[in-house]
Amino acid sequence: MNKFFVLFVLTGLIIYLIGPFFPFWGLMILVALVTYLVRASPGISFFGSGLSFGLAWLLLSVWISIDSKSELPIKMAELMGLSNDNILWLATGLVGFIIGGFSGLTGSLFRKLFEKPDKGIYKSQI
Repeated sequence: MNKFFVLFVLTGLIIYLIGPFFPFWGLMILVALVTYLVRASPGISFFGSGLSFGLAWLLLSVWISIDSKSELPIKMAELMGLSNDNILWLATGLVGFIIGGFSGLTGSLFRKLFEKPDKGIYKSQI
C-alpha cells in the first residue's frame, strides 16, 4: 500500500510540475520510468499511476476552464453532441486515467522483463 501512495504522489507531481512543458507521451515515458524505479506490482502500478494521472488532468482541466472563463469547453461539448460541458471534464479525467494506468503498467512489466525467474530448485554448493 505504501508503493501505491508513492506512485500516486510522484505521478501527480510529474503531471503538475512537468506537464506544461511536455506532450502527453513524454509524461507517459516519465511515469513508466518512475514506476520502473519504484518496483511496484502491475496492479498497484496501474491504479496508482492511473488515478493520479486522471485526477490531475481532471482538476487541471476544471481549473483552467474556470480560471480562463473561456467559451471553448461549451462549444466543444456542443460539437460532440453533449448536453453539458461538465461531461467533457469527466472524459478528460477518464482519458488521463487510461493513459496513466497503462504507462504505469508498462513500467512495471518492463521491470519484470529483466528479472530472473525463481525456479525453486535447490542447488548445492559443491
